[in-house]
Amino acid sequence: MSAIPSRSQGAQRLLSNNVTALIPDFPFHYANYLQIARDSLSTLAHIPTAACGKKVLIVGAGVAGMVAAYEAMRMGLHPVLVEASDRIGGRLYSHVVGDPDDPANSVICELGAMRFPKSGKALMHYFDKVGMTANSADFPNPGSPATASTVVDYNDEQTYYEGRDLPPEYKEIERLFFDVFLTIDPIKFTDMVRAMSEGTIDQTLIKSIWNTILEAGWDNLSFFSAMVEKAGWSRADIDLFGQIGFGTGGWNTDYPNCFLEVLRVLYTGLDANHTLMYDGSSQLPTRLWNQSPQALGDVMAYWPATTTVQMLTEQVIANPFNQEVRQVERQADGSFAVFIHDTRLDQPTRHSFESVVYTPHVRILDKFRYMGGKDRLAAMDSLLPRDTWEAVMYTHYMQSAKIFAATREPFWKEAGPDGHYKMSVTLSDRITRGTYLLDYSQSKGAYQGSGIFLSYTWNDDSLKFLGDRSAPLPTHVELCTSLLDEVYRGSDLNLASHFGARDPFVEINWEEQPFFLCAFKMNLPGQYEYQRRLFSQFMSGVEQGSPDGFILAGDDVSWTGGWAEGAVTTALNAVNKLAVKFGGGAYPHNQGPIDQWAELKPMPL
Repeated sequence: MSAIPSRSQGAQRLLSNNVTALIPDFPFHYANYLQIARDSLSTLAHIPTAACGKKVLIVGAGVAGMVAAYEAMRMGLHPVLVEASDRIGGRLYSHVVGDPDDPANSVICELGAMRFPKSGKALMHYFDKVGMTANSADFPNPGSPATASTVVDYNDEQTYYEGRDLPPEYKEIERLFFDVFLTIDPIKFTDMVRAMSEGTIDQTLIKSIWNTILEAGWDNLSFFSAMVEKAGWSRADIDLFGQIGFGTGGWNTDYPNCFLEVLRVLYTGLDANHTLMYDGSSQLPTRLWNQSPQALGDVMAYWPATTTVQMLTEQVIANPFNQEVRQVERQADGSFAVFIHDTRLDQPTRHSFESVVYTPHVRILDKFRYMGGKDRLAAMDSLLPRDTWEAVMYTHYMQSAKIFAATREPFWKEAGPDGHYKMSVTLSDRITRGTYLLDYSQSKGAYQGSGIFLSYTWNDDSLKFLGDRSAPLPTHVELCTSLLDEVYRGSDLNLASHFGARDPFVEINWEEQPFFLCAFKMNLPGQYEYQRRLFSQFMSGVEQGSPDGFILAGDDVSWTGGWAEGAVTTALNAVNKLAVKFGGGAYPHNQGPIDQWAELKPMPL
């Protein structure tokens, strides 16, 4: 899930290379780490026999929490996973829209993450493990091979094109960005892509290029200021580029953010070559929850091979959902007292754990610091150093909203009176912004219907859908439908006539979600150092020989907020830390992130 677009033409060399998302701040090869463990029939790390069965709390049932719990279980620990909401998945949130009595004509709406880059190979490792890539397809981004046609609605003019046949003006803007701007010093885009491509991976070169960029002060530049000061673009070019974006809905919502955030995603290929998971993205954490390592072809170090995270969790907490972790207190013996509130029963409970892995948004952790009075505040403050709390406090998040409608059929594949497709993936400078067309008819799963993201918006655009609280969904559907009918006024679209007959609509605004309070982290200029502190927190105490048992993970702790790859990789950091915490570590034949920290660690500013 990201506002950052995917490319269509200008960087096809990226698609022709086997790029792996080696984050330049810490280019550890997580996918290789996972594959070596799988090939050698081993766990990711080991712990001594005396530590086996020790209970660790995993907070949050998103993909970060589930990966951490699953790998901790395989290693021999006893994960206990709790979730504040009533569902598994976090921002992997697959919602079925349509007639529950007729699944073949129902469709999955991904309310959170919906497109998964192939370069995110740690995430893809887990999609493969649980059998989801066998039922997947290329995601229909604007201008991508999976999209029959695209319409750009800009300044009340509509530009139609099919496949990758971009208009000359768009091709020129794309060329100026990818083939001119990104080749200047110190960006060296081509060199960095080669250093991240399998067969030519060069971690030393990645670090050298990236550290030069940091030393040159690019952390102080917003995306917009980089286009003005470094690329020398005109306002007209910046406005057009911000609208068309060559992918998922335009770049202009990212213009206030730090340019480093954009550059990381470009280097790592996270903006290109996306996959749609027909089974629904939340099936990944669900299967890690209720399927055993034996069922998934993995080995187990201590528990019977048929054990699941769900079984171990429910031995301690019978119903792990609607369990909100409100306080964590470090005890004198190094364990943690955890105060959990059952939000359905309105009942608090107290538990003790040897270690805690915290995966929700860190802004939630900050809020809970101040619940429970002075004594609790002091206890929470002791969890993290002052400068890390500062990073927690100032982490910047992006808003996001989606409005979806199931349709009776993928009518957009029909020709309209002008010979064009009746409807296209649509990028607009008006309130809908991004409109996407989803056809699940090729799915091997139960849901084979079709539907439209009438609107997918970010930041200020998504806040426009916070009003009309008395009847938001029908009001917002009507708003989007009227606008899109106007965009396609020449084709007599009559969009509402294509909506499904039974419960066709769903809407979400991540600003309002109580356990998220926004979609994902996106740093502003000057916030690199905050991110370095958050990401590096898993190393707390390791170099001093007294590894801390409170561990942050999750995609906002990663360097690439909004991409599930970052959630997975920080979970793997946490698992490596748990092994070290309990007296073990990585195997000699498969070094973990802690083993390579000294060589690859992020540079402080």
